[in-house]
Amino acid sequence: MPNEAQKQVQVAILGGGITGSAIFYTLCHYSNLKSIALIEKHAQIGHVNSRGDNNSQTLHFGDIETNYSLEKAKKTKAASELVVKLLKNLGEKAKDIFAIRHKMALAVGQAETEQLRARYQEFLPLFPELKLYNREQLAAVEPEIVKGRPVDEELLAFYSDQGYVVDFGKLSQVLIKEAKQAKPQAEILLNTEVITIKKEAKHFIITTNTGTISADTIVVAMCAHSLMFAKQLDYGHHLGILPVGGNFFTAQRKVLNGKVYTMQSGKLPFAAVHGDPVLGNETHSRFGPTSTIMPLLERRQLKTFFEFIKSSANTPRTFIALLKVIFERTLFPFLWQSLVYELPYFGERSFSRLAKKIVPTLTDKDLKNGKSKAGIRPQLIDVKTGKLLMGETEIVGDKILFQITPSPGATSCMANARDTAKKIAGFFGDANMFDEAKFKTDFEQ
Repeated sequence: MPNEAQKQVQVAILGGGITGSAIFYTLCHYSNLKSIALIEKHAQIGHVNSRGDNNSQTLHFGDIETNYSLEKAKKTKAASELVVKLLKNLGEKAKDIFAIRHKMALAVGQAETEQLRARYQEFLPLFPELKLYNREQLAAVEPEIVKGRPVDEELLAFYSDQGYVVDFGKLSQVLIKEAKQAKPQAEILLNTEVITIKKEAKHFIITTNTGTISADTIVVAMCAHSLMFAKQLDYGHHLGILPVGGNFFTAQRKVLNGKVYTMQSGKLPFAAVHGDPVLGNETHSRFGPTSTIMPLLERRQLKTFFEFIKSSANTPRTFIALLKVIFERTLFPFLWQSLVYELPYFGERSFSRLAKKIVPTLTDKDLKNGKSKAGIRPQLIDVKTGKLLMGETEIVGDKILFQITPSPGATSCMANARDTAKKIAGFFGDANMFDEAKFKTDFEQ
């Protein structure tokens, strides 16, 4: 039996990023749970990877992400539409959280333009609003893309006027406020760091820096940290993490009006260089992110090096799988080049040459003093095969869920929250615990 002095809840959600916040919001609005707690180690919700300057603020649909298969694009579009409906449902409360801008996937040169034309025919039924823009049309909407470029260089782009720029950190904070209004007894525990999770009889005991909490079921939504806690409870030993950090470079002048993605390789789990308008600062344009291996589970937190070891270098087999991925012949040159972008002085000079594919007139002077750190993206590794796994992963245990959500995890936040609520209802053996019909009414009709 749990200690009477312990805080006792039916469901504990560990992690206050966009994933945990969306789950908390969904359970507070659409479940009959009486006691829910969200536990976050920082003083603020949405403070780590969800924070606006830690990601590219993109709501992914799968149209301009040219490394997505048609099947993945279908799934991503369905998930993104739930977020769009959420933003509409929030009304004025979301007015400073997002903006709608045009977006495009830019093909440069004959090989890329031919590839994009073929892709257009395949993806048009899924995205009927998508247009093909030629050089003249691009010059009208994004003049800096064409300016200074050789006149004989072929250009073509997927174009849509429905690109969403979203500050997922601010969205997390609004979701928490809305959840508390729907279920005032639900608890938010900030400045509360989870140290251990243990299973005792029919309960979990969560030890934190402020005390212990007893929970009937747990959702671990701590991004890169989720795997560490999974292994603590003897789950997820078949997985490791390649922690990828990087930087954004911001041009100190407005060179883009909307999102511009370049063609991406399906062999790499990382986005090719892209340019984005900065939400709340329309006079700047941001490029990136770079992709650099960092043996940390959280940027700016050196102590998480040891947590990385626990999650992804805890056995010889896991460590060998990590090395196998790093030195894979496609990935290694990419990562090696990305190291150059981290160097002072040389970084912006080297990166500006890469970003010229989008804006030919861009110089290293434009990017000087405009470097910002992105968050850590936990790219998962299959320990058995030594290969990277693309996208999000969920580990389902005995009344516990572990969610690891690299990009496009924020896009999937509401779809993930819906599916999580259904699983929790299954844990309790109560099909009526989650009101899926009301969720569908609010989000899918």
